[in-house]
Amino acid sequence: MELLASHLTSKLPFIIGITGHRDILTNNADAVNDNSAELKSTIRATLLHWHHQLNSVAKLNTTSVNERQIVTPIWLMSGLAEGADLLSIEVALELQVELGCEAIKIIGCLPMPLINFEQDFQPNSNSYHQLKKMVSALQKNGNELLEIKHSLVDSDYQIAIDDLDYGDLRNSLYLNQGLFIAKYANVLVALWDGCDANGCGGTADIVKYKLGMEVHWPDNTENLSLKAVSEFDGQIAGLVHHLFVKRGSVTNNISPLLLTDHPQSDALAHLTPKVGELYAYSYAGNENALTDFISTEFIQLLSELRFYNSYSASESIDVANTFTAPDVDNGLSISNPIFTLADDLALIGQQKYRKLIKLFFWFAIVGFACYELAGNLVNSEEGSWVILVTLLSIIACWRVIRYAGKKELKWKYQLSRGVAEAMRIRGFLNLSNIPPSGEPIIPRRYRSHLPLFNHAIAITEIDWWRSSADKNLDEIRDTWIGDQRSFLQSRLQLGAKNLVELLYKRPLYAALLCSSFSKKCFILAIGLGAILLCSMLAQQIFNFSTLNDANNMLMMIVQYSLMVGGVVALWSELFGYESTASGYSSMEELYARAQSLLKGDMTSAKELMLLALAREAMFEHVNWSSSESNNDIKNRN
Repeated sequence: MELLASHLTSKLPFIIGITGHRDILTNNADAVNDNSAELKSTIRATLLHWHHQLNSVAKLNTTSVNERQIVTPIWLMSGLAEGADLLSIEVALELQVELGCEAIKIIGCLPMPLINFEQDFQPNSNSYHQLKKMVSALQKNGNELLEIKHSLVDSDYQIAIDDLDYGDLRNSLYLNQGLFIAKYANVLVALWDGCDANGCGGTADIVKYKLGMEVHWPDNTENLSLKAVSEFDGQIAGLVHHLFVKRGSVTNNISPLLLTDHPQSDALAHLTPKVGELYAYSYAGNENALTDFISTEFIQLLSELRFYNSYSASESIDVANTFTAPDVDNGLSISNPIFTLADDLALIGQQKYRKLIKLFFWFAIVGFACYELAGNLVNSEEGSWVILVTLLSIIACWRVIRYAGKKELKWKYQLSRGVAEAMRIRGFLNLSNIPPSGEPIIPRRYRSHLPLFNHAIAITEIDWWRSSADKNLDEIRDTWIGDQRSFLQSRLQLGAKNLVELLYKRPLYAALLCSSFSKKCFILAIGLGAILLCSMLAQQIFNFSTLNDANNMLMMIVQYSLMVGGVVALWSELFGYESTASGYSSMEELYARAQSLLKGDMTSAKELMLLALAREAMFEHVNWSSSESNNDIKNRN
């Protein structure tokens, strides 16, 4: 189907990684070559399986047949080795023609400069010509060639790229590239014979890493940016899609990993592909609770990714604006359009939800006011009208609540804001040239509920691998710390120019005013209630009725004082003034401390401080998201 220009470039992608053998055999036992239609058909079916899982079927106003509406693009990450890698890229390029260039972006990953990598191929061989053809294609249509950063010192790196005997140093670069793909792949497609590796950097090592098994680096070569997530966490929302293949080389003496001993999680049953098998975290065998945890997290990620991208497709946003370069460097490159769209979506969602809240309160205030009057107008014509208006107000409020639940306005706003903030925070770490860490930025307890935030961070981390930023502390202090402090301080001001600014941009001031006003209303109600009680007791004791009218007036004031105080308290709760102000206040204190310490040259201690600051900022945001979910109007019964 034809796509609008730049329709998908600003959407959050789903990442499929490729790993596999160079010497795959077909069923006819012939070494794989450019005409291996059967294997290409298997790869095509695998890619389309995940494409179908991501994109819903919708009736489009183009033809009379149902077509699949593409809202979630796929990023295919693959090496460029002979065999599985180049075949997968070839299939993906064919799918680009069918689905549109932006429906699938191909990222060819190189372990070393291309000129050195080409030494893996025989000159003028079919595979060499296929490599040159794929490299040329990856330089067009938004595709990408990415040389993966390594951790070798310069002298060892030079030895590695010149080594044609494939010693440990050169093999560590292949392992480095493969683990990069495995780390960021939501699904790692493995064209693999199921046997353990016979050396370093083979397909088995990449699969084992994704499944949480131990992988051994050659001495002094480990890249800490690819350090595995701890066993306590497991890998982040990722599966292995195993496509069994046979190899041309003899592997009889290598023990198989026997993945068939690890049953699939029941949570993945509805994702079962037509070809291949799915596996989640398998480190400790069949009884590992992380297998189901990772499987459930993956299902949640698919759900949130579909929901978020469908929401972004439903809003009328000029995506061309998302490609405008930011005024200041924010540490983002390819992911900047994704961040800009998320930020725009959050503002739109926030505005729509606020309008809904105001509508709810207009109906609620009318209903409360009529309800308080109804008791004094029973058995009168006016009372009938008042009761009718009260009932209509209740129905209107119920309809607003139902609409909020159906449209999920606050969830859309929260999800978009979370994606934007996750990318903003990781972008500042990119700007600081702080590498990815094995410890997730988002607290563990929120992982299974908000995997899309982790995914957004991963997408932004890939920008760190694309380029090396200078560690300019002045720029970091001004563009990250300084701007964030200015924003937080503006939100914590105890004053406002107008009502709109008070209600929406001054949570601390609004919280204090709402609390004070509600408290005064309740005190007034208690005081007048006590006077009313004394008046009524006096009438009963001394048997007179001259205060009836005054008592009725006092009762009405008590009722309306309680009503107004309750409405203001409910408004404050629904907007989360207190929790928001508390989070802003604690973050402002942390940013102030960090700003005072960011002086001189960048050191490892300062890197750790910035990483800790990022975790604190993300914790405040996900904690806010959790509390705001509880305050959603759809939860008001």
